[in-house]
Amino acid sequence: MVQAPRSIRSKKTFSIALLLAGSTLTSAAQAHFPWLIRTPEGKAALFFGEGLADRTYKLPPSIAKAEIKRMQPGGELSVLTVTPFESSDFVGLISKEEIGADDTLVSQVTFGIYNGGKLEYYAMHQGGKFPESFSATAHEKTEGLVAQVVDTSSGVDVYVLWHGAPLVDAEVHLYCAEGHEEGTAKTNSEGKVSFTDGQVEEGLNAIMVGHTVKEAGNLAEKSYESASHYLTLTFVDPEDAEPAPSEPAKTDTSSLPPIPFSITSFGAARCADSIYIYGGHTGTAHSYYDESQSSKLLMLDLNEQQAGWQKVAEGERLQGLGMVAHGDRVILIGGFSAKNKEGEKHDLHSQATVRAFDARTNQWSELPALPAGRSSHDAAVIGDTLYVVGGWNMSGSAETEWHTTALAMDLSAADPQWRPLPEPPFQRRAIATVAHAGKLFVIGGMNQAGGPTRAVEIFDPQSQTWESTGELHGENAMAGFGAAGWSADGQLLVTTYEGDIQLYDDTNKSWKVQGQTAEARFFHRLIPLAATELVQIGGANMESGKFLELEVVTRR
Repeated sequence: MVQAPRSIRSKKTFSIALLLAGSTLTSAAQAHFPWLIRTPEGKAALFFGEGLADRTYKLPPSIAKAEIKRMQPGGELSVLTVTPFESSDFVGLISKEEIGADDTLVSQVTFGIYNGGKLEYYAMHQGGKFPESFSATAHEKTEGLVAQVVDTSSGVDVYVLWHGAPLVDAEVHLYCAEGHEEGTAKTNSEGKVSFTDGQVEEGLNAIMVGHTVKEAGNLAEKSYESASHYLTLTFVDPEDAEPAPSEPAKTDTSSLPPIPFSITSFGAARCADSIYIYGGHTGTAHSYYDESQSSKLLMLDLNEQQAGWQKVAEGERLQGLGMVAHGDRVILIGGFSAKNKEGEKHDLHSQATVRAFDARTNQWSELPALPAGRSSHDAAVIGDTLYVVGGWNMSGSAETEWHTTALAMDLSAADPQWRPLPEPPFQRRAIATVAHAGKLFVIGGMNQAGGPTRAVEIFDPQSQTWESTGELHGENAMAGFGAAGWSADGQLLVTTYEGDIQLYDDTNKSWKVQGQTAEARFFHRLIPLAATELVQIGGANMESGKFLELEVVTRR
């Protein structure tokens, strides 16, 4: 869900009007504009309103066709997949892909003819740590209006370009998240205006600028004599965009009920307002038998926490499985089952089964099975695509085969089928696989040759390529074995066996240790509670054993 805007202060709210002759905005009449933001869940969102706080206006047909594009560092644009979204506090378009906190978003759409003139709208969201000087290189070939915010010692500078050249003598307005005008200024010969730290408010801000030119033409069988171009750009106060503090706060776990039995190597996912866990190993380390594997699907309703964990379904005894949420379903992928009894020789078999549990109907359904049995892998969803990476195939007394493939399946397809991805440059199990910023992160694990690793690889669905990025921090390679991760509010966090809370720096492609968990765990799961809260579930520590209690990590 998209967070509702902050409560309105007593300060007079603003109104914006179109002035179709000249390049200024007046308060003669109200008007609506498209705005681009990044949601707390890390998605791109576009809405049409009078200001940043006006997020429930129905999209006009022309605006509903708007594309949202992510701008790459070199200026190249990639189109995001968007879907209409409507709730009590938001009406607009939301991307299926997650975007990084450093990403810049752009959109351009023609509204139509108004009072004999064409209306052209541009919307931007500038993410990440801002540059300290302006470079027009990335915008040299940009058509229409574009702006860039630059951090200064006293506030911000805003540079406005028209077809790649400075837009001179244009009136630029600065607004806060609640819709109040905090400042206005006209661009100089460089296309620049400056706003102070006192004008730029904590959190989300926006600038708006208009530019009208003489231009004759026809649109939808209507003629026009001029064209008015309007740009909105949102950004987070650069002082708020600095790296997270060195140690995030930890809450006590008394408000979250413990799991009913201790487990490792299980599946977990959040679906709507509930957390689901399935399967897992309940016995002692390295002792696997049928009764030591859970067959239960447990659910914790976050709105009814006092009810505790409830068994909502049962199935095969499994551990080492992947589990994801998609829409109203939680999906179980693979895992292994022990066919032997306690005390007997291990007879372990990786499964190819893929099953979905509908949280609305409490019914199971079958999805296409994996091409081969797979366990000790992990899975993640980007948009409507389910990805499976890593693991091995155990077949009783036969030799275990390490998987060299990664797979994907379009869950929105009428006839979903597994397809291979470009071959990963590794063979690894006991990994954490996380969807972050529209890409797939494969974190740590155990190599087929070489033992535990802190290495991290990234798969880009757009370019269909793999690349290595910075390793996890740790005293030894075990720090990456059985780690857990999640992308919360556009930031990728991982918790490790050594107890580190590590944050991925998208800009520098490296990890930063943000603090320590109260209990160091591995083969646990990390699941979101809120925009800045994650919860550690299950897992074990070699010294203290397995955990029933949950631990909440709050990222400030």
